[in-house]
Amino acid sequence: MNHHHPNTALALLFALAITFTAGVAAAEEGSDSSSSSSDLSLAVTIGESAYFIDGSAYRGPVTLEAVPSIGWSMLEVDLGLCATLESIKVAGTNIGDWNFTFRPGVRVAPPILPLYLRAAIPLQIYENDFDWGFMFGVGAQLPVLPMLALVLEVDTALTKNLEWGGKGVPLEFRAGASISF
Repeated sequence: MNHHHPNTALALLFALAITFTAGVAAAEEGSDSSSSSSDLSLAVTIGESAYFIDGSAYRGPVTLEAVPSIGWSMLEVDLGLCATLESIKVAGTNIGDWNFTFRPGVRVAPPILPLYLRAAIPLQIYENDFDWGFMFGVGAQLPVLPMLALVLEVDTALTKNLEWGGKGVPLEFRAGASISF
């Protein structure tokens, strides 16, 4: 379906823009000797998706994600490790089957606000298949204790198996906690 290629190009440009902007911000922050320290953190969230395929909504499998990350000022580089906790059929596709997903990416957060933007490249491994794409999200880390925060996040992804949004689009809701070291 050639009419979906502009969406793919737009998503790729958006991901590159976020990555470039985050890199420039990190470089500018890195020029100040007082901002050379980094923060390590680990977020653990549970999530559930809704898939919108061919005009209908379907529930996706419940997932568990661990996200170790390292951050400098407004930028965090992370590696999401996400696994399904159940396998369900979603509109005759394999997207609800048992899988494990690597989600390398970045989070950009403005100073003071607990909000962040997340961009990642999900690399999804099924028993007999593989899928990849571009994930975008918005989240909040709400401080509970000095080293502990409540995490709330909403994500969506454009993937190869769902024809880059032409066949369907997920909306994923996540909640959990983050601890900083």
